[in-house]
Amino acid sequence: MRLRLLLQHLVMDFQFTRYLGSVEAKCSMGHEAVANWFNSEVRSDSQKIYTALSVLAQAKKQSYEQEIRLIGAEYSLFINADEVMVKANNLDMTDGSEQDLEEDFHYYDEESIAFCGLEDFENFLTSYLNFIA
Repeated sequence: MRLRLLLQHLVMDFQFTRYLGSVEAKCSMGHEAVANWFNSEVRSDSQKIYTALSVLAQAKKQSYEQEIRLIGAEYSLFINADEVMVKANNLDMTDGSEQDLEEDFHYYDEESIAFCGLEDFENFLTSYLNFIA
């Protein structure tokens, strides 16, 4: 847990690009899943930006103790009072399939899961809104 909290303080760099009428997000290493969430979930339903901002406002309240899950088609958000987790829905490898990997090879999940602070994620969302304005 301490390692995750230390990593959370890394700045999440991101970039929005308009291409053929749609916006694509790119994020820094370690936060690729945030861009993947945006590119797969938000481009098809921009209302998810406002839903996520509303949930972030709830999570910032001092007495907030639960986790809210915003389940998407490919990626989901898990927001609590401390952090945001973006996770690919197909990441759950609880069926033992990871055991099929050769020794010294591990499932690569950098593009499938990311953690960031509430402020970083809020900055990402509001920057997108400013970009399209």
